[in-house]
Amino acid sequence: MRITSALIAGLFLTLALPATSYAEEAPIRIGIIGPFTGKSSTDMGESIRGGARVFLQDINQIGGVMGRRIELVERDDQAKPEIGAAMAKELIDKEKVVAVVGYANTGVVLQAAKVFQESKKPLIISAATGAAVTKQFMPPAIPDSYVFRLAGSDSLQPSVILADVIDKRKLTQIAILHDDSPYGSFGKENLMAELQNRKITPVAVESFKVGDQDMSAQLAKAKQAGAQVVMLYCLSSEAAMVANGMSKIKFNVPLTGSWTLSQRSFVELAGNNAEGARMPVTFIENDASSRSNEFVLNYFRINNVKSIPSAVSAAQTYDALRMLTLALMQANSTDGDKIKLALEDMKYDTTSTVISRYKKPFSKNDHEAVARNMLFIGEIRRGKVSYAYKEDANNSLILRTK
Repeated sequence: MRITSALIAGLFLTLALPATSYAEEAPIRIGIIGPFTGKSSTDMGESIRGGARVFLQDINQIGGVMGRRIELVERDDQAKPEIGAAMAKELIDKEKVVAVVGYANTGVVLQAAKVFQESKKPLIISAATGAAVTKQFMPPAIPDSYVFRLAGSDSLQPSVILADVIDKRKLTQIAILHDDSPYGSFGKENLMAELQNRKITPVAVESFKVGDQDMSAQLAKAKQAGAQVVMLYCLSSEAAMVANGMSKIKFNVPLTGSWTLSQRSFVELAGNNAEGARMPVTFIENDASSRSNEFVLNYFRINNVKSIPSAVSAAQTYDALRMLTLALMQANSTDGDKIKLALEDMKYDTTSTVISRYKKPFSKNDHEAVARNMLFIGEIRRGKVSYAYKEDANNSLILRTK
């Protein structure tokens, strides 16, 4: 299916309500938040902002929403929980945004999400994948949640990773290495739970601190234990240190991990040692499909770059903003409660998205837009993320449906 700018414009226009002149109505303000400085900024933060700017141009070119221009208000959470929560309050109380899209770090959004819940302002997380983030507010414990996500949750990624490692590659001697952040720790627990379901015990489970440069001791234990594969749950920079460490001690087994291995910094820091590494992703920059190609080219042009640091983060942010604007149209309101209800009962077939076609992406009891069949395995080849399997590349020409 060919998705062009003209079609995107047509789809938006058919959904838009009768337009009022921009001069007559104040813009609708949407918050964009992520680590624009500090840890995670050069990959996820930059890509969240870049994907949002592509969407901003698309939506305002065809008249905005309800005849009102969309305005993005950016805030930097610096990958720090206390700042992420403070910026959430500033966006809601001072900037008067109707909703917020973003967040890259699980530890940051775990704290900040409470601000949105208490303020009854919708948040759509577009990069952070910690499963606990959305679960903490869901029914029946919490009657109404305002926290949504459009990203491959860590409740899904482990099953996709293990399906590739165990079912397809027949590797059962698994070593798990993870950082000690909430992201790495929760991810490790989810991996362990999936392995327990399969009645498999990892041969080694080792941790390290965020920022560590040498994981030789942990890798030596995994090698000595007879690991056939090293499985990672950590940020991209530390993943690169693991890849380099494996080369240093001549630990020649496959490397796999969470989606963070798809980020540019992993490849840049690991160089040739990144080759062959695999990870679950929702989007690949080098996809040949027309809808992907158009998004990537627009990203390059609008952000004046030649590659996307975290293509997954950029594409998910674009799709999250698409969901949000559709909810605004459906609700015909900027009220937080009405937007939430629209997100939970989406009437539109969202064909002009980058990753997938989402039919009923959310419900009252499910605030995760990405389903397992939207995740596929990517592999680093010649310094770029490619499809690990040809059938996934062929299927990329078909919009996946939840």
